[in-house]
Amino acid sequence: MGRAVAGDDDAGYGMASTHHDEQDVQVHAVVAAEQSLIVEAVCTALGSSGLESDREPWPGVLPSPRGHHAEARHTAGLLVCDLKDWRQIRASGLVLRRRSIPWAVLTSAVPGPAWGAVYDHGARVVLSAQTPLDQVVRTLTTLALNPTASELDEDPEQRQRFQTQWRHLCERRAELSSRARALTPREREVLMLLYEGAMITEIAALLQVSPSTVRSQVKAVRQKLGVTSQLAAVAAYGSLIEPDLGRALVTS
Repeated sequence: MGRAVAGDDDAGYGMASTHHDEQDVQVHAVVAAEQSLIVEAVCTALGSSGLESDREPWPGVLPSPRGHHAEARHTAGLLVCDLKDWRQIRASGLVLRRRSIPWAVLTSAVPGPAWGAVYDHGARVVLSAQTPLDQVVRTLTTLALNPTASELDEDPEQRQRFQTQWRHLCERRAELSSRARALTPREREVLMLLYEGAMITEIAALLQVSPSTVRSQVKAVRQKLGVTSQLAAVAAYGSLIEPDLGRALVTS
């Protein structure tokens, strides 16, 4: 979307200031985003096109004085989020399930499992961060007035593919988490040091054991995590402690 929205330089969200014709029926939007500046910028942009909006509180963030207003008769939600990690995915799911209204998601995430996650959480439509403002307004208006409208339908095969990718990702993470619980405290320590970039000899010196002992512990870690290399073990550990959906976009 052409004009950058204030407060979201990293994600590159923007809304071209294309004015939307006044609606025959007044609709209302609620906007949710983790950063208050993004919410205010999006609400201002929507208002410039004649669409009234209010902020939807983000999980764990105190609501602004603007508040959580009574729901209008014709209401749709707009969630703005990078969807870049599990924390954001979980928070987005809480937002999408909080109200019984149709939701659109505006995201800079590459189409893939992150899109599948919000579909699974109930999003009716997912839009790229580059979507023009007039199209966002039309989408929200249609969602509010007729959420089952065929014009909102997206490629069902693509949608299903993204949801399948997301579910496989969840299954893989759950499996890794289960396997990781089998690691001994010393094996977890060795794996953490490998993840931080330490060499076998450095780990041996730090733990005051022989390099061969460390290699044996690394072998045990690989076996318990179900991977065939030290690099794969480190990557698996990283996916558990610093999950980044961007890394998973090439999967399945």
